[in-house]
Amino acid sequence: TYSDNEGDKNFVNAFLNYSKKIKAIDMLVFSGFQYSNFDQKSWSNVQDNFNNTQFEMSQNRDQDFKVNVFSGRIDTEKKFKNDLKLEIGGLYSSADSKSDIDIFYYKTGVDEISNYDFKEQNLAGYSQFSGKIKKVDFSFGVRVENTNVNGKFKSDLLPLVDKNYTNFFPKAQFTFPIDSTKSISVNYSKSISRPNYSSLSQGATYINPYFLYARNIFLDPTMINEISSTFQYHDKTVKLSYYKNTNPVYNSFTFDEQNNIMTFKDVNFDKETGFNLDFELPFTYKFWTTNNSLIFILEKIEDPSAVFMTSKPYFYYYSNNEFKLPKEYNFVLNFWGLTKQKVGVFERNPMFVVDMAVSKTFFKKWSCTLSWNNIFKNTIRTENFTINTVSSKARYVVDSHEISIALKYSFGKVKESEFK
Repeated sequence: TYSDNEGDKNFVNAFLNYSKKIKAIDMLVFSGFQYSNFDQKSWSNVQDNFNNTQFEMSQNRDQDFKVNVFSGRIDTEKKFKNDLKLEIGGLYSSADSKSDIDIFYYKTGVDEISNYDFKEQNLAGYSQFSGKIKKVDFSFGVRVENTNVNGKFKSDLLPLVDKNYTNFFPKAQFTFPIDSTKSISVNYSKSISRPNYSSLSQGATYINPYFLYARNIFLDPTMINEISSTFQYHDKTVKLSYYKNTNPVYNSFTFDEQNNIMTFKDVNFDKETGFNLDFELPFTYKFWTTNNSLIFILEKIEDPSAVFMTSKPYFYYYSNNEFKLPKEYNFVLNFWGLTKQKVGVFERNPMFVVDMAVSKTFFKKWSCTLSWNNIFKNTIRTENFTINTVSSKARYVVDSHEISIALKYSFGKVKESEFK
């Protein structure tokens, strides 16, 4: 299969924020509005060659996706005596997208046109109360959110997706100091992770006559429950956490026996659970500053449509090292990696990536940086799984190797700024 492809993406984002402190009642009011527009066009002219004969025109695919999102919010913050603070706020967002596909089949002369419209509205209210009782820092929070979703093909009378639901998200955190250098905190939170709007379109990529990569208009958000405890000593921490995710999003295969086409797309799995043991270990020695993370992970991904293999612990490590050298030279060495992952449904290969950078300051205002990432070109990632009776052994080759030179000039000094 050979395809001639063209495409472009345009993104516009505008926002306006206003913050006002009302001194008479010691209250801070924050309001903000945001508008975003994303427009993506893609065109493909596909040729297929069967049995090593000759290429023949197969399809002309013209796809257009547009989304507009408007949101507004208002937050208030009121402080009381004894470091007590009450925060109350609300948010409204509205999104509408249009996903249009025009596929012309050269063999049959059929022109297949499909128009899908999607709308989503979110209305949320939230509050948090925090402070200190004796030596214990605490915070309680709650968020109530209503979501209204409607998705419809223009050719259909009834909507294909019609949802209206309300979710309740509590959270709580307590921090108990042991002495001036050590503390223990306990945290619980429930949250939501939504698919982006382009994932909810009808877009599809033609790989070959038997294989498509597609979006999924039926994706649901993921609900996340997490409880954790952290021990902190100076700037070093150890954190143990347990999480349970409902409707997590992962890749899946479906096979259409009638048309002999396999489709690869994101779907909601049943659930995902896991334990993390996280060590954060920064330290400084003379001209060397380093930040290190070591996370031991045991997670299990489950779904009735998938073959469950096994779950075994694996770990992720990351190290950022900066060396301040004479004559205003800086040398940075980053490396990170993952051991082999067996997480129930998926099995993935280990990874190890190294990045480097050297920078030099000239005449106080000029600086030059030479960066070199993924030095060992570890670009092949493998993944094995069996879903919907389709067994997959995939190899993904990612070309992320880059060498770059950056030259920077600083005008004057940057004043102190405040960001909320």
